[in-house]
Amino acid sequence: MISNRKRPRVLSTDGHSSVSNDTATNSTNLSDTPPFSHHHHHHHSQQSQQQQQQMPILSDTSTDSSNSSFSFYKPLLKSSKIESSMFTNPFLSIHDRNGIQLPEYGDDDDNEEDEEDEISDNVLDNDDDDNYAIEDDDEEVDEDEIVDIEDDDDDIEEIDGFDNDDDIIFIEQRQLPKRNSDSLLYDTQALEAYNKFRSNKNNNNKKKLPPARIKKQRTNSLPQLPQAKCIYNKLPNYILQGPKLGNIRTNVIPHQLNLPPCVDESGHYIVKPNTLFANRFIIIKLLGQGTFGKVVQCFDKVKNEHVAIKIIRNIQKYRDAAKIELRVLSTLKKFDPDNTNHCIHLRECFDYRGHICIVTDLLKISLYDFLENNKYIGFPGSQIQSIAKQLIRTVCFLHDLGIIHTDLKPENVLLKDDSYHKLKITSSTMTSAYLALKNDKRPVKFSKILSLTDIYVIDFGSSIFDSEYHSSVVSTRHYRAPEIIFNCGWSFAIDLWSVGCILVELIIGEPLFKTHHDQEHLHMIQKISGETIDRKMVLMCKKQGHKVGEYFDDNCRLIELEEPKFIQSVAQLDRIDKFISKRLGINLDLNLSLEENYDLNRDNQEEDDDKDEEDDFDENKILFYYYFVDLLQSLLKINPQERITAEEAMNHPWFDLGTIDEGIV
Repeated sequence: MISNRKRPRVLSTDGHSSVSNDTATNSTNLSDTPPFSHHHHHHHSQQSQQQQQQMPILSDTSTDSSNSSFSFYKPLLKSSKIESSMFTNPFLSIHDRNGIQLPEYGDDDDNEEDEEDEISDNVLDNDDDDNYAIEDDDEEVDEDEIVDIEDDDDDIEEIDGFDNDDDIIFIEQRQLPKRNSDSLLYDTQALEAYNKFRSNKNNNNKKKLPPARIKKQRTNSLPQLPQAKCIYNKLPNYILQGPKLGNIRTNVIPHQLNLPPCVDESGHYIVKPNTLFANRFIIIKLLGQGTFGKVVQCFDKVKNEHVAIKIIRNIQKYRDAAKIELRVLSTLKKFDPDNTNHCIHLRECFDYRGHICIVTDLLKISLYDFLENNKYIGFPGSQIQSIAKQLIRTVCFLHDLGIIHTDLKPENVLLKDDSYHKLKITSSTMTSAYLALKNDKRPVKFSKILSLTDIYVIDFGSSIFDSEYHSSVVSTRHYRAPEIIFNCGWSFAIDLWSVGCILVELIIGEPLFKTHHDQEHLHMIQKISGETIDRKMVLMCKKQGHKVGEYFDDNCRLIELEEPKFIQSVAQLDRIDKFISKRLGINLDLNLSLEENYDLNRDNQEEDDDKDEEDDFDENKILFYYYFVDLLQSLLKINPQERITAEEAMNHPWFDLGTIDEGIV
């Protein structure tokens, strides 16, 4: 749900929970893995295209959803050839882009008129009468069970678990493809680096590591953060093509007519601890409050357990929005009854005294709350990798069902278990990130380290089915994709942008885009991406007469900032690889090869006389964060058609690399 960035403490809980963490340790012969270049969103395989064509239309409304498409990003054939040697970064997907012409940037006046004619057909009509979403831009709108798959090829995957609807008929049983790509690498350069990493071999011209350091290097017997090794089983099309869920019926709970008023002037339910609610629950405490309503912790007298109840405001537009949320939650439970994809599960729903109530599991605090309680010290790289894998798998599952979350942020990612232990910080990257955040010369000595990293995504109050109506303004400002700012139509890609912003915040301890103004935000986005904002997006925005078009000149270039505060905030940023490496105290450049990045850091290490002997050059650390930053760059592409998809992100080689830090206990 859209909310102001004043960080409402939503769904922080104290309930007891336990975590069961299974691991999948599949060993794959990398030499048998054919090199495969990493594709972007508009380079799907033929099979993926067929799957998308067979995706059911999840809509029971007649509302047009043309603004969820990106017709102005139609790829054009190009006969010219691109020299692959010019692009040393293995995952920029330029190697396989020989037949595609990218959006051109510049001020070609001869083509501008044609472009405007083409765009005029794609301009989206905005419907101001929206009962399903809140569009107040001034008020900033504001689970991980690992599925074990047997290695026996003769086994047939059981799919009967999906048959929760009598309308779905299974004609035959077929073996579902194993989607665990964690042990695969898709690029020759990455394959060489990975094999080098595994075999602990060093070139003759490199400094030999002492035996103690060699033992710490990753080998086949070294555990590689098992909670990051997750498996995702893509749902077959014939399962997805079952009948779509309609509106969910909510039972009305009777109540006495002589009860005192329970609603305030804003339509919020008046929460009173230790009182009876809906004739069944005892209200324990208020967990959080937002535009949609309130979330309370309750004790269920029937089931003898604690739950969380979301009490929707007694106002019609919020009741209508809650009906969409119930459809989304019911769909998630239908297709994932065992909750292996980290989404909050719907227990039940009812209507009490004019308030729709949604009962869910009671979880722990959010990622943001944990950061705040830990003095904004970033998470260890190994735990960020685990959280990222689960989060991306959740997004992949949602997108397979045609659902867009639209409001992913650290506040909406809850921990199943928030227990921790205090450890002395030994990683130079964590220390550097904290010093850069606090602008303090005194390094932090201890940090709270999560015991387990199981997460669940919550708050589907602003989620939609892609085939249905799209509000013009969605997402909390700091995690809002550029296509939303331009009002040029948005779709699944906005969730991937939000994931990129979340991962950056987990490592540096603060939001990447700390702004509440469109002009400042666009300058920040352009600085972080290292590329010019798409000319066609600007032209379309100008054609609609949107206010954002005023921030660009006649050549579709951003007008220079005049506000000193904006200038200062943008100046603190840099291209994502340089920005992250500066915060971590290492040197990363995605324009250079991996080997060149090794040499760059080795040379800087030798020049720095202040470094302790135990801080010698760590090739493994450079390898790990090089691919981490590469993933971030793919997630933060300005053009949504070039942005990596959730399924592609799951297959990124970063998830095949391990690191030894405070998160490995």
